[in-house]
Amino acid sequence: MTTALCALTMRNLKVFLRDKANVFFSLLSPLIVLGLYVLFIGRMQSDGIAAALAEFGVTADDAVRAFSDSWMLSGVMATTCITVPLCACGTMIQDRIKGVSADFLASPVPSWAAPAAYFLSVLIAGAVISLIVLGVCFAYLALSGSWFLTAADVFGAIGTALLSVAASSTMLVFLMGFLHSEGAFTGINIIVGTVTGFLIGAYIPISSFPEWVQYITLFVPGSYSAGLFRGFLMQGTLGEMERIAGKPFADALSGEFSVYIDFFGVQLPSWGAAVILAGVALLFVLCFVCAACLRAKRHRI
Repeated sequence: MTTALCALTMRNLKVFLRDKANVFFSLLSPLIVLGLYVLFIGRMQSDGIAAALAEFGVTADDAVRAFSDSWMLSGVMATTCITVPLCACGTMIQDRIKGVSADFLASPVPSWAAPAAYFLSVLIAGAVISLIVLGVCFAYLALSGSWFLTAADVFGAIGTALLSVAASSTMLVFLMGFLHSEGAFTGINIIVGTVTGFLIGAYIPISSFPEWVQYITLFVPGSYSAGLFRGFLMQGTLGEMERIAGKPFADALSGEFSVYIDFFGVQLPSWGAAVILAGVALLFVLCFVCAACLRAKRHRI
């Protein structure tokens, strides 16, 4: 049984990685975040922070750049942990359309093996690619002189990536299980890739949204991923801002850029965001298992 599960998982991974266009589109949303930052957002943010520091008679170009870069890379990572698992679900949709899933059910392979293999392949693809992107982010911060991270921040960001991928993978695999056409999957892929960046504050800080939109973001798991990434990647830069301009300025800056999650008026601690993501992962694992059991039972009938 374990051999069949491993073989099916490897098969799904190879199918996903063989489609270079699908892999590229899984990274398209993070690339859009990066492109907008380089072309527009980064300059606007840096100029605004520099102007605010100038009122204190302080010039800190390196700290300003580090703050802006860390904020942008947090958004890149949060979107990556969603869009990569989403595109990896494409293998499951294609198999359903081509009848491959039905062949699995008719084969001597245990009925639970194929659904479990889809889930594991999505989880592994999301984790591996997200960690690679995180490594690129670390390299960028180091090479650009924006490195203010401690070892705890690095390991915290790695843990956040794995937890975020687990939460998004379980949710997406369950939801994509209800799709039966490639057109529907493509449409959802486009919508999620477009909307996600806004709802998690990758393009614009959540504090800039109307209050009712801010409440909506609290029901998007990716918002907690983004908050955790900001907490780890930006903690050092906020400390540097506090050293340069004082704690009130650093606190105001963190509020303006939604560094910490405002959970219905209460600042949500990192462990709280982690618990919510873990709860999402557990909830949708249970939903996925129940749905898989019902499908297998219906097929036997």
